[in-house]
Amino acid sequence: MTDTPLLHMILHMAPEGYAISILLLLLSVVTLAIVLQKWTALKQRRSADDEFLQAFSKAKAFHEIPLVVSRTRGAGLRSIAESALIEEEHFPEDDPAGRTEALRGDLVQEACERAVEEERIDMEQRLSWLVVAAGTGPFLGLLGTVWGIMDAFFQIGQQASAGLNVVAPGIAQALFTTLAGLIVAIPAAAAHQFLSGAARKHEGEYLVFASRVASMYRREFLSAGNR
Repeated sequence: MTDTPLLHMILHMAPEGYAISILLLLLSVVTLAIVLQKWTALKQRRSADDEFLQAFSKAKAFHEIPLVVSRTRGAGLRSIAESALIEEEHFPEDDPAGRTEALRGDLVQEACERAVEEERIDMEQRLSWLVVAAGTGPFLGLLGTVWGIMDAFFQIGQQASAGLNVVAPGIAQALFTTLAGLIVAIPAAAAHQFLSGAARKHEGEYLVFASRVASMYRREFLSAGNR
């Protein structure tokens, strides 16, 4: 059975070509694993947020939020609401520090904003590896290109001939590693843009929701304290 040109080239690559190709293969496997994991996590997050919002829409006041939180699962919006409840529970009835209700409202909002930041960190975790893949892939390919061309010139000097059968293997290896580097880098860059955009969209929604929860607290407890 006759080998295809591409298979023949791969089977007869120089050791350095194999080394660079293996590095690119490992980089592509890591990239694919991260993309699948983050895409699945964002999909689950969206589903949990939609479920929580549907339940939260029935809450008309801050004191109804505990029931919504107890009936739902997941992170995201639920975590922000839960952070507000935990902060509110820590307020003593007889506050020795003399904190005003306005200050308590600020503390609830800060708790919500901290929860948003924690969610952002979770969503962006490991995305930096995609930047590494997008930036490193082409350079690894370029390394293979330079090495292949160097090998081609070395063969010309060794055999004192510039025929195609002398220079073609090195040039083919150079182009193959360049192609492999781009194949790794382009999807990694595209995936990073897509996932980062989705994370920023979630973060914006979380900030709006955090402000909404803090406003519910202020409307309920500040108005009660001023009576």
